[in-house]
Amino acid sequence: MVLLYKKCNLKFRVMKINTELLTDYLNETCNEQTKQRIKKWIENDPKNIAYFEELQFYWDCKSIKSKQIVFDSEKALLELQKKKAASKKFQIRKLMRYAALIAILIATSITSFFVFIGDSNLILVKNNTNIDKVLNLEDGTKILLAQNGTISYPKNFSEHSRTIKLTGEAFFDVAKDKSRPFIITTSLTKTKVLGTSFRISEGISKTSITVESGIVEFMQVDDPGNKVRLVKGDFANYIAKQKVVLLGKHSNNNQLKIKYLEYENEKLELICNDLKELYNINIRIKGHIIPQLVMTATFEDQDLDHILESISFSLDLEIERNKEYILLK
Repeated sequence: MVLLYKKCNLKFRVMKINTELLTDYLNETCNEQTKQRIKKWIENDPKNIAYFEELQFYWDCKSIKSKQIVFDSEKALLELQKKKAASKKFQIRKLMRYAALIAILIATSITSFFVFIGDSNLILVKNNTNIDKVLNLEDGTKILLAQNGTISYPKNFSEHSRTIKLTGEAFFDVAKDKSRPFIITTSLTKTKVLGTSFRISEGISKTSITVESGIVEFMQVDDPGNKVRLVKGDFANYIAKQKVVLLGKHSNNNQLKIKYLEYENEKLELICNDLKELYNINIRIKGHIIPQLVMTATFEDQDLDHILESISFSLDLEIERNKEYILLK
């Protein structure tokens, strides 16, 4: 991952550590001498520790969204300062270094960040703001809830599991607890972990997950047997229409693999529409006759190239590729 920084003339405590150096440290591009200097600065003052961990949290969360990120240090620092001024009710607390490796500042907006605790002790959090909001659960788990996202969870988790319900998108940094798996349910899928970090995006017909660290089980809500095991760097989509899980590495969309997809006497036009949605790619079919061709096929653990080759061979078609689309003719 590559981070680009914007220079900022901010003064830091005790030692002359500027934002540029901290960015290099997070990006692992500074030399050993500078690395030791920054470590001493961080450990010198609890305020420095909290301050650095806030920056690290934002860096970790954003890293999942993109392989390359423009890190505007000045903007990030201003945002953190605004959050500090917003509410004194929520305070930064230091985490154990090997548990979650991040510290989070929680801030709320009274009118647009809604938290409700009902009679059943079920907490409902809805983010109606235009920025991500940070949640700190009682077990030590940290959640970055995206705009328009909603999360509900019990005030106190049970002795056997930690279960929450998500609508929308959120980044999770789950506190480790081998005796109580952490379970996130959406309308379509269920995700089960012990301690890891990942991002889930829930939609009407599709749920996506990207794993940053640890091991995750990703499964269909009404068919737990339809599940996959994901590790760091893995990406998966669950498509409700076909009840299919699409697997791959989130750094390369072309290498995504379908777990299982089956068609029986299906028109090519409809098959290609599914592939468009699954792979987020533009597929065109030449003429009026070819789209109506019918095909029976089963695709298992295959990437897009293999699927297109199978279609081409079965229906005696040619494949033409350019930067904008794939043409079947």
